[in-house]
Amino acid sequence: ETKSNNAALAQILTKDYSKAKKTIASISSPDATTHYLTAVLGARTNNEGLIVNSLRQAIKLDSSLKAKALKDPEFANFNIAAKL
Repeated sequence: ETKSNNAALAQILTKDYSKAKKTIASISSPDATTHYLTAVLGARTNNEGLIVNSLRQAIKLDSSLKAKALKDPEFANFNIAAKL
């Protein structure tokens, strides 16, 4: 029941996407990692809008995440390079 990035990651890895979405929404102070995890959740649920919006927010908070996202296999099926 913990509302943290680690809890959301565990839920994503166990494919409990609905619970992960609720956990992420309940994080009181979302950071770059929170937004990046939201993008991963978007990739896992085939929601390109969620991917792009979340990655933009993550990169705004931590610019180093752009290079990571461009190499991340989670986003391989989406053309994110042109949208970031």
